[in-house]
Amino acid sequence: MSIVLELQQQAVDSNSDILSLLRKALLVARKLGLKDFEEWINCELNGYQDAANIPDYRNLHGELKAWNPYHGWISVVIQDIRFEEIFTNRKTYQSIPSICSLLSLKNEIANMPMPASVNVKISELIGFDTKYTLFIPHNQISNIIDQVKNKILDWSLILEENGITGEELSFTQEEKKKAQSEPQIVNYISNFYGDVTNSQMQQGTENSTQNKGE
Repeated sequence: MSIVLELQQQAVDSNSDILSLLRKALLVARKLGLKDFEEWINCELNGYQDAANIPDYRNLHGELKAWNPYHGWISVVIQDIRFEEIFTNRKTYQSIPSICSLLSLKNEIANMPMPASVNVKISELIGFDTKYTLFIPHNQISNIIDQVKNKILDWSLILEENGITGEELSFTQEEKKKAQSEPQIVNYISNFYGDVTNSQMQQGTENSTQNKGE
């Protein structure tokens, strides 16, 4: 079977392994010489390093909480809507393997600590010097996996529509030339990105853990 058709088959299977799908898509992108798509897949597999490269579908909205030594995690209310939007929306740098590890813990909420520089800004804004963390609903994290699958499916359909299906693991020179000259294919990932202002403000080391629903 054509590897492009295999991609489609795997992408529509709700039980398919996302890592296997990404590696297969990486193989197709590499063989077709599609550098931008290859780079995107590598970022999904290994994590993002630059906020400007994080796609919009990785934006997560959560509840900001502060650590109170007497009461544990307490909700934070920010009166300024502009700052509230900045601090409760966050793009995640984490790799798909890390996200899958988080999702393996069922019925729990992701805990995403703020980078040190952002924590200082929130402390100054709130007037309370402590640890601040964003609590993210489980379904928002799983949506990242769904979005990646959808994009690989759509991409593979565009390849097929342009006569690029390959034979098992090989592509003809004509297929490679077509893939590298068709704007819809070459520029496919350009619509993944939007405003990076909030992401740049929240740059820093990111670690996520899981907490029981509160």
